[in-house]
Amino acid sequence: MTAAITKSKEDLDSLLSETRNAISEAQDYLSKNGVRYELHDWVTIAEYCKRFNIPNTQTVSNWIKRGIVPKEDTVVIEEYNNIRLIKAIPYNETLKQ
Repeated sequence: MTAAITKSKEDLDSLLSETRNAISEAQDYLSKNGVRYELHDWVTIAEYCKRFNIPNTQTVSNWIKRGIVPKEDTVVIEEYNNIRLIKAIPYNETLKQ
């Protein structure tokens, strides 16, 4: 009977470990319409401004409107109050220097 309990505990520990790993992985990405967005690659416009020292969000919004930021590098998440995410890479030539 002790062997059965030990086996059950090992199975439970294994299942819990797999579950923790799955939860951790799920917290690192967002999925929308079958596309997976890695959260370390995608940020809000405000966070983008902080990362790249841009003085205001309107500048980045204008880049999006003018096509400096390609359409495929932005996504709007309707489920989260239409928040816009932008790929966290420099777009303005002055940022690339």
